[in-house]
This record gives sequence, structure tokens and C-alpha cells, in this order.
Amino acid sequence: MACIDEYKKRMKKRAEQAMREDTSKPTVKPEASEVVPKMNYLFGVYSEYPAYDMLQNNISLFEWVLRNKIHPSFWGRNITGASALTKEEICFLHRKACKIAAVYTDSEEMKTAEQGRIDGADIDAIALDLGIPEGTAVYVEIRDGEEVTSEYLMSFARTLLEEGYTPGFKVSTDAKFVFDREFSRGMQQDRDVFMKCLIWATSPVVPEYDGMTTSHLIHPDHWKPFAPSGTNRRAIGIWQYGRKCHPIEDDDELETTFDLNLVRNKEVIVEKMF
Repeated sequence: MACIDEYKKRMKKRAEQAMREDTSKPTVKPEASEVVPKMNYLFGVYSEYPAYDMLQNNISLFEWVLRNKIHPSFWGRNITGASALTKEEICFLHRKACKIAAVYTDSEEMKTAEQGRIDGADIDAIALDLGIPEGTAVYVEIRDGEEVTSEYLMSFARTLLEEGYTPGFKVSTDAKFVFDREFSRGMQQDRDVFMKCLIWATSPVVPEYDGMTTSHLIHPDHWKPFAPSGTNRRAIGIWQYGRKCHPIEDDDELETTFDLNLVRNKEVIVEKMF
């Protein structure tokens, strides 16, 4: 498991190795079969409450994350609902050098193509108001056990693409839920559209990170999200591996937590967050 001390040791070791390299000797390029890619995971969080929300200990939720983990590369926030993302919070996170992952949570029943078009158009209007740039991914949240059809997924994806955004699904990718079957069906119907969609997998949650309170562990060593049928783990954009971590009450005495997430392809952050 990755921890804060391990991060520091790893960076120091890499620096020492680089200094010891003898640049006078010719380097030999390894064969392709010998090259083993290094996985440098990027850490981020998701919260239902604003990052600048003040806690009972007189620090913000953002500072609470820093105190218990490391600086997040991105912060997932809802663009709908009572505690939705605002322009003020966008400025706050950008000043912290933190990208934002947009999540849409206001969908009605996700069963028809018409509802997919409605949700896509609603996202376009909200994104325009918040100043979310085109090309950004917006993830519709599909809760555990919630019914969804390939017709909805297809229509939602097509509408968002037409509006200039990247469609995404924040969802449990466990095959016991219907999304696995319906996403696979959509891939068979229009692979080109579904290959442009991003998946934010909320399963599995790693036991050590479920409701965790310790500050020593950061993230798992291996990339093991569940992948929908017809895809593979390389197709997963974000993996939520921990949930409801480091509970604390805010200034209004409401319990506040945050979820833990990983990205292994930095382009998901650079190109698809804002």
C-alpha cells in the first residue's frame, strides 16, 4: 500500500539513481518486450460538500484532505443539487492547482432515449453557466441498483458529444448490477460512440479504504477496478477505491467525508477535467 513516507523515499531514490548515471557510456535501448511501464497513479477525491466548506476544527475540507492524505490532482464535485459546484468553488480549487471532475446527479429514471437527451441538454446548460470548457468530461451518476438501459446510455452519450462534451458514467462496474450488461449491449450497437465515453468505476472498494480514518495509507499498489464486459481495466478512467473516509463534522455540525480516487492515465485529468 502506498503511504506518505514511501512517496518521499521513492522520489529520493529516483533522484539518487539519476545522479549516479554515467552519461559518458552509450545507452542501449531495451527490446520492446523488456520494457515494463511504470504506473504513476494520480490521487484525487470526491465530496458531496464544497472543498472550501469550513470544518469544526477551523480548517477547510481541502485542508483536511491535505492533512490526512496528499495534495489531490483533482476533485470530483456535483454540478447539481443543494451543495452543487459554484463559480466561487471553481476559483478556489484552481487557486489550489487542483482540477475538477464534473458529476451530474439529477437524472430521472434512466430508461429511455428521451431521458438521455434531456439529461444531456441539461448538462450543456449547466456547463455553459459554470464556464466548463468544451471537451470536458461530465459523468452522470448511476447509483448501485439503479435501473439503466442501453437506449438511455446511447442517447445521453450522443447528445453530450453533439454539445461538445465528453460523456462519462460514474457507476459500479460490478457485473451484478445492470450497467455491465447494458454498457456491453451499447458497445455492440455503436462501438464508436461508447469508445468515446469515460468510466468512473466505483467498485470495488478496497476494504482498508472503506470508511478509513488512518492517515498513513494513500492508495493501493495495483490498478484493480472492475471493468464492464466488452472492455478492460485500461479503459477505466477513474477508480473510486475508498469511500466515506476521515469523517468529521463541519461548522454546521453535519458529518463530512470524502471518497478516494485514482487515475493512472494523466490525459484523463489534463484533457477531460477543467
